[in-house]
Amino acid sequence: MHRFSREAMERPARTLQAVEVLREKAGAIVRATADAREDEIVVAVVQPDLGFGGVWTLAREDFVKQVLVVEEQGGWSFTFSANTSVDQVEERCSELAGIARKRGEVMQRWVSRHAHDAHE
Repeated sequence: MHRFSREAMERPARTLQAVEVLREKAGAIVRATADAREDEIVVAVVQPDLGFGGVWTLAREDFVKQVLVVEEQGGWSFTFSANTSVDQVEERCSELAGIARKRGEVMQRWVSRHAHDAHE
């Protein structure tokens, strides 16, 4: 039977915490997007220990290389376009939190339904 790793089970709750870090730094994100050009992407980083890793402005062509480094280490990266408003940052945070909650609920339901399988 397939089981979720402890890390996988914890990831939705940790993502909710990462979203809160992002909310706290909305001002820094908005300032960075105000200075970004249309051919750039702003990336806000939350480190695996849930510390804020900063805001990076990257050329679109460099985006994939840079973001993979962050995510391979277990952190989170959130992307924003030029001229993103505080309301848009808040909206993204709410969307991400909703997705994380749903993922956690689905995983918990799956584990609950299959708990009896582990005892057979």
